[in-house]
Amino acid sequence: MKKSVYITWAKHSAAARYNLANSGILGCRLDDLPVTLDDISLNGPNHEGYAPLKEAIGAKYGVSPDQVVPVQGTSMANFLAMATILNHGDEVLIEQPAYDPLLSVARYLGAEVKRFSRHFENEYRIDLNEIRRLISPRTRLIVITSPHNPSGVVVDSSTLKEIGELAADAGARVLVDEVYRDILFEEAPPSNAHLGPHFIATSSLTKSYGLSGLRCGWVLCEPELAERMRRMNDLFGAVGSMPSDTLSVAAFKNLHLLEARTRSILEPNLELIHQFLIEHQDLLACVVPRRSMIVFPKLKKHPDSEPLHDRLRQLETSIVPGKFFEAPQHFRLGFAVMPEDVAAGLHNLSKALRMIE
Repeated sequence: MKKSVYITWAKHSAAARYNLANSGILGCRLDDLPVTLDDISLNGPNHEGYAPLKEAIGAKYGVSPDQVVPVQGTSMANFLAMATILNHGDEVLIEQPAYDPLLSVARYLGAEVKRFSRHFENEYRIDLNEIRRLISPRTRLIVITSPHNPSGVVVDSSTLKEIGELAADAGARVLVDEVYRDILFEEAPPSNAHLGPHFIATSSLTKSYGLSGLRCGWVLCEPELAERMRRMNDLFGAVGSMPSDTLSVAAFKNLHLLEARTRSILEPNLELIHQFLIEHQDLLACVVPRRSMIVFPKLKKHPDSEPLHDRLRQLETSIVPGKFFEAPQHFRLGFAVMPEDVAAGLHNLSKALRMIE
């Protein structure tokens, strides 16, 4: 069936009173973003992407506007990048565990998918020797998330550079979904688009800034490929939404306010998560990034997190079962909602863990 099983589940089953399944910062309210009606346009010149938005994205990530392709969210950015690069039967290397839509898109496009492992036991690092064994002259794309979804682990720049060299030698490109990059704040590395012309970076205003409703996503890549993507996008979105794009420009003008809001939510929650994982070391093992809004704990005493998920639903709390990331013994734990809700959700998680012990 041509769909993402995870996204269908997330739309209809993830919500709860205490939502620890959420993978992005709590959605903004109108008063979180200082805008007026003068900031919004219903119509205007937007045939190849709204120019002020391309300029704002380019300025934020240090690329020229002709390297920016605005699209509807990171998921569409990933789809557009893959659809532009891959033909039916092309080979693509995708990490495991992986964010389900990345796999689903590659399969929908008829690509031959090979997997390289990011093992819990290796703290989700990428094994370059495995990439060397898998890559072939038929490889057209290597797909990575950094920070990793579901673990939150960042791929170090030296590893990415070596992957880029392997890809360049094979005539392939590297797609890095960096939608969680901005929650690293001042510790964030430069966008992966700076690693060379064979790198493609995708992101949006959703995860780090709470602006999912704007559907402001983008692809960053070398200009010739960006032009090819614009032509491919003529088949999909054609032009963007002027109200969304003009509001997105206003958001970029106020990123300092949105970043401060994100910090105020995440920093106390990180302390709660770290303490919770220390207190439950008898039941859980976890790789904990210094900064993240998701982690991917492993149950020590159970092979499947589905019973834990079912118990939590009875307590009005949600997590993401690991089956959606091909790792049933794990679950993704999000903590991007208000600290009091995270605290209550973790209290319920503790009860549920003891119930299934």
